[in-house]
Amino acid sequence: MADYLMGSDYASSLEGVSTEYPSAPRLSRAFYSCMVSRCYRLVGIAPGGSKKFLEAYLDRFLVEDMKRILRAKHAGAVVDRGSLIPIPTGYDHADLQAMSAAPTLQDAVKSLEKTSYRRVADFMDLYQKHDIISVLEASLDRAYFDSVVRPSLDGAPSSGVKEMVGMEMDLASIKATVDLRARGLASDEVVSVSVTPVGLTVDEVARISDASLESMPKNLSRTPYADLGELLQNAIDPTNEESLDRVMRLEIQRRTRRFMFLYALTLGYVLGYVRDAETEAQNLVSVVTGKELGLSDSKIEVALCV
Repeated sequence: MADYLMGSDYASSLEGVSTEYPSAPRLSRAFYSCMVSRCYRLVGIAPGGSKKFLEAYLDRFLVEDMKRILRAKHAGAVVDRGSLIPIPTGYDHADLQAMSAAPTLQDAVKSLEKTSYRRVADFMDLYQKHDIISVLEASLDRAYFDSVVRPSLDGAPSSGVKEMVGMEMDLASIKATVDLRARGLASDEVVSVSVTPVGLTVDEVARISDASLESMPKNLSRTPYADLGELLQNAIDPTNEESLDRVMRLEIQRRTRRFMFLYALTLGYVLGYVRDAETEAQNLVSVVTGKELGLSDSKIEVALCV
């Protein structure tokens, strides 16, 4: 696979990776390195308010790294710095090295106290009550959208950008609701930690968070996300191989592609490019990881977002 990609945009990132015995972690880091190079290059050429917004939007990669660190801390594992997305110098708005080296998960969260993600600490009691890492992951998403992305939206020159980000916020909220309700959290606990949606009314949010998972299709039926109800229900079925994460990634990709068509000459198209670069890298990581683990092609395909 590495040989095949040497003729692609990934060639420079793959230099130095052994083509005879390439490991999945090293290949994954090369894929992510290419992804961030593509995306942060856009920040360098963007004007004014677009530049500020893009820099904030790309904090999504930093959020993913923080989630990986907290998952490792939750599992009592050593953080593998090589598994993190390589954030370019100057855009690393949190000290990932200090976070990784922290002796406990609580210390790792405390290391965020001088960053835009400091409010994650407000949910430590809820995390400890349920011992569910998804609580802190949802709180990171909330901080990302509320404290980083939302304040930068005023400088974005395209209304399409606000629609696209609003859609992501809605789907992040729905995903957290389904995930945390399935794990036994009460509706008020779920609402407290989830992203505040944009395209859902207060009543719709209340109905979705209060409802049983079986009634999710009905409670989404009168929202812009009516077609998601049955997919979400299937995703939390333990007999179904398709994960909730993949369902939501596919839904965001589908809706983003439509926005890219509608806003082809605006910053909205650039956001779509970022999402495509992210999806491509994630798919490549899934393939090489699956191959290294000896998974069948059918098992690998279930993890892909295509």
